[in-house]
Amino acid sequence: MEPKILISLVSVALGWLLAQGTTLARDWWNARKLRLGLETELEDIKAQLDRVLLIHQRHLQVFALKGMEPSSSLPLQNLFFKQYYKEAFSHLNREQRISYQLIHAQLDHLNTLTAHLTEHYSAFFKEHKTSPDDKKTLVAVELWGEYVTSIYKTAKIVKWHIDYHLTKRDNPKFDLMGPMHESYVRFEQDIDDEVKKVLDGAKGLKRSEFDKIYDPTHFASAKSAG
Repeated sequence: MEPKILISLVSVALGWLLAQGTTLARDWWNARKLRLGLETELEDIKAQLDRVLLIHQRHLQVFALKGMEPSSSLPLQNLFFKQYYKEAFSHLNREQRISYQLIHAQLDHLNTLTAHLTEHYSAFFKEHKTSPDDKKTLVAVELWGEYVTSIYKTAKIVKWHIDYHLTKRDNPKFDLMGPMHESYVRFEQDIDDEVKKVLDGAKGLKRSEFDKIYDPTHFASAKSAG
């Protein structure tokens, strides 16, 4: 084979290898950015969940005193997941995909509960303004409290799953009847105990003391609350 032909073939081969290497490097870098973006968004959501929990812990106290408030937490956004998850899908293993889908499904559920809470209070307020009724108010308070409790527990659960995912980024496996499952069951019991503790503790508060801290015009309750 003539040297010129050999040089040409070697040049073509090297060019092809360089192109392949560039493509692989670019794909690796893009995959890394997608995974990092998904994880960063989880960390942001986790920080916002602390605000949600604080707001609804306050709401649990209001509910313990047979009251309602018009305020609620804002919905938590997961824009990166919604826009880029399809691109990241092939770069994630099965455990990561299941974990992300579970977390963001729970987050959507949390936002839905929050919307229901706002809608419930708005409907109650309109009806109460035109036709006050203590019995209906007590029913409305109980339903409001159920929404608040569900939001608080769901926010805790979302945060738990985010912590679990970020602790085991490469393999956030969800086992059944294994150590992870046992830990989650204990955690759910801890949430129930925590909610009960908040409710019981609030019952010892005096309304006058409570309203010194919070605007009493935002505190709607049934007359029987005292």
